[in-house]
Parts: sequence; C-alpha cells; structure tokens
Amino acid sequence: MDRAPHRRGRMLAAVATMALAACNAAPDGGAGEAAGHSSGGEPIDIAQLPPLPGLKVRPLTDVAFERTDARRARGRYLAEGILQCAVCHSERDWSRSGAPPVAGREMAGHVWKDEGGTRLVAPNLTPDDETGIGRWSDDMLARAIREGISHDGRPLHPQMWYPSFAMLSDEDLASVIVHLRALAPIRNPLPRTQLPDEVLQAIAARPVPITAPVAGPVDDSPVERGRYLTNIADCGGCHTAWEGERLAGAFAGGNAIERDGRRIFSTNITPHATGMAYDEAAFIAIMRNGKQGMTDAVMPWVAFRNLTSDDLGAIHAFLQTRHAVAHRVSSLAEPTMCAVCGQSHGLGSLNRVERPQGVVVPNLLLREYEGTYRNEALDWTVRIALHDGQLHAHTEGEPTRVLLPIKESLFAVEGGLGPMRFVRGRDGKVGTLVSVDVDDVPLLRLAGDRPGASH
Repeated sequence: MDRAPHRRGRMLAAVATMALAACNAAPDGGAGEAAGHSSGGEPIDIAQLPPLPGLKVRPLTDVAFERTDARRARGRYLAEGILQCAVCHSERDWSRSGAPPVAGREMAGHVWKDEGGTRLVAPNLTPDDETGIGRWSDDMLARAIREGISHDGRPLHPQMWYPSFAMLSDEDLASVIVHLRALAPIRNPLPRTQLPDEVLQAIAARPVPITAPVAGPVDDSPVERGRYLTNIADCGGCHTAWEGERLAGAFAGGNAIERDGRRIFSTNITPHATGMAYDEAAFIAIMRNGKQGMTDAVMPWVAFRNLTSDDLGAIHAFLQTRHAVAHRVSSLAEPTMCAVCGQSHGLGSLNRVERPQGVVVPNLLLREYEGTYRNEALDWTVRIALHDGQLHAHTEGEPTRVLLPIKESLFAVEGGLGPMRFVRGRDGKVGTLVSVDVDDVPLLRLAGDRPGASH
C-alpha cells in the first residue's frame, strides 16, 4: 500500500526523507531567469533550466529572511544536530570516533559517488561566491532544502532528504538559511553532479512544491516535539528496511546503509526487548558517546550528540509510542538469513516472524469498519473489506493485506509497517483510519461511503 509518489519499497509508509544533486556554479543557458539577492544583498540572475516532463517546479520569489542572532543560533543548532548538514556536506575524518567533519572544512562539500556514469556531489554550502552558495538567493536555498529543486531548476537526487525536510517549519527553514549565510566562505571547487537521463526521468515526479505555510510541532509536549524532530531527521528512513524482501515494520531496523565504502544494517529502535527497550537516560548516553564509540560512524551520532537532553528525551518519548517489533539486528555479528526482513544481517538467524496474539471481534463490529479511506495530501487510498470473517486492506498496485485484530479497534497489518486503528467521530460512527507506522497518518472515510457496503 504505497502512499507516496516517491516509492522506496514501502507499504503503509510515512512521508519520508544532503542536497546532493545540486551543481556548484551557475549553468549555461536555460529557460528564464530567477531574480534574487546573494548573501551580500546584490541582485543576481541565475538561468532556470526547462523542467523535465512530470517535474513540478515552484517559481522562485525574492523572499529574503531577516538575519537575527536568534535565527543564527537556531540554524546552527539544527544544521549541526538533527539535520546533519555538516555530516553530509563535509569530508569526514574516519580515523576519529564518530567520524566528525574534517576540522576547518565543515560544509565545504563532498563527492559521495563517482562511478558508472553517476556522480553525486553534496555541494559547498558555505557562502563562497564562486564555489559555494554565495550567489544563490534565499528562496533558491529554501526550494532546494524542502522541495528538492536545485537553484537552477533541476530535480535533486533522492539522497537529498527533501521529503523529510518538507516538514521543516517555516521559521526553522529561515533559521538554517540565515546560519548558512553566516558561515565563513571556503573555496572548494567540486565537479558537477551527473545523473543518467533515465535517473532524472525516474525522479522527476518526486519533488512537490510547497505553497502553504508549514508549522512546527502542534505543541511543546515531549512526544509532539519528538515526533517533529524524528520526522525531519528521517529516522524512519534509516531504521526501516524499505528494500528488504519483507517489511519488518517501521523503525524495526534492517535497512542496509552505505557511506564512503562502509556498509552497515540499521538497528531496531522500536520499544521491544530486541530493540530500544532502554530508558531515556540510556538513550541520551548512547547518542552522546555512540555506545562508547562502538556504534558505527555511519550512524550520525556525531551530529545527534549536539542536541540538548530535552530534545533527545523528546525523540525517545516519541519512539516509545511506536509499534514494538521483534527484530534482532547487529552489524558486529556474522550475517545470517533473517526470516523477519528476508535479508542476511548480524543476528538474523535468531529472528522468527511473530504473529500477534489476536482477539475476537464480532462480525457486526467488523462491518462498521468496511469502507474506503483516503489521505489527499499523500494521494493514498485504502479500501477495507470483510471476507470470511477477516478484514482485508487493499491499495491499488499493492497486494491485499489481512488485518489481524490486536484490540477491538486496532489491527496488525500482515506484512506491513505497523498497525491500523479505526477511530470514531463525535457521532459514534467510524470516520477515520489511522496508520500507526513511521508516524500516525489519518485517512478519512470517503463521503457517502456506507459501513457494510460491498466494495
């Protein structure tokens, strides 16, 4: 049940998920020009390339974010912490614990891959006019960060986590850009990103223009702040086995991650005994020191250690609300086949698919859950139907999944990312289906849909 246009092997997935496909100098030619102001306030004109078929590009504006001390401080905190900008846009010193960015070269850019006709380059994010972002307008940066469109109008490679950064609030976005403007310029000529035409066409439908305000957490409770931080960090992107033969579950680990010739499998961070069953204090300690340096540096704890204890505690609080999944994963042990995710990884042979202990739900009640539910923002529709005493969930293009009742209104999804919960409105009727996976995603029952109707 794929609810995102940028499929990453996900079923019942959340929106996922740095700017690697941007080039580092103004291109030659293009369709139209974008006026803005550079970091020094001078007018600039950078040609915009004609959009690829299927690519949606928001026109640039002349917005300029006010430079304040508060924004610079907040932007630095975000860029050096939860957003991991320096981890992606810098050469790293792999000889040191956590592999921090090479001192004095932070944000100066990095070539991630250069082979087989594909070159991925994380551009220089310092305000150098010739090799960095000095000539980019504020809205060029804003559009690249949250919408996946380069300063010249090209789509960014999905290694840039713009689906996750799309959830970055307007104020936090402005703060990050103000921070980047305040960096010391570093001259660092880098090659251009090169992507085969078929790759460009494949990713053209992924960027989504943002034309409405984006707010931060709904309140300042630890769970809601943790939800926001976890989403913009794309924790679910790394800690979910999107490409496994079988979906273990959201945050259940098993995702193969490669960086600079290193390859690891992400761990299970659900609140299960095989995952992250430890308390807040232990979680904060691990984020601070990477299990005394034993955590592989591919896991960017070197950035997360810069977060406050309150924010780390909030992330822990949110992760404790996720569905617990039994899945042992380690990159220190010899790889063996895992029945839960269908891959070979450390401790894999110790895993077994655990069918949840169900409860009996009367057919009369199950019929109230039948119907068609939709989330417009994600273009995701799920049809729930009752067959032979069991509910089934179906999305076009995906296999039909059996729903196993855990509680009267909560159902595990066989082979899915997490359970689904049916929610009643004030009138007592079922009006919402909530997917509890990387986040809580509501789908509303379509108007006129009748419980118990044939679908």
